[in-house]
Amino acid sequence: MVSQQEQDMAALMALPAFRRFLWRSIQSSGILAQGTSGADGRDLSFAEGRRSQMFAILSDVEAGQPAALRHPHNIMTLIAVLREEANPAPKEKKSGNARYDEIAE
Repeated sequence: MVSQQEQDMAALMALPAFRRFLWRSIQSSGILAQGTSGADGRDLSFAEGRRSQMFAILSDVEAGQPAALRHPHNIMTLIAVLREEANPAPKEKKSGNARYDEIAE
C-alpha cells in the first residue's frame, strides 16, 4: 500500500515547477557548495542548519520516487532536479509576424 506522503511527493515531483523550486532551494541551502572550516570567523551553525533542513526535505521528496529507484542519499531526486535545470521547457515559438503583434493599432 502506498502512503499518503508517497502519493503527495510523486504528484509534486511530476510538476516541473516543483523541480525548479527544489533546484532554487538546493542552491540557497549550500549543499552543493564546498564547505568552509570556519577559519574565516563565520558562524557555521546557521549554514549547517540550512544544509541539514534541505537534506531532510530531499529525504521526504525521495519517497515520491518509485520504490525500486529510491536511494538513501536521494540521488534520484537530485537527478530529476538537475535534469529539469539542464533541460528547461522549450520556449514557445512565435509566428513570422508575431514581432508586430505588440504594436498597438
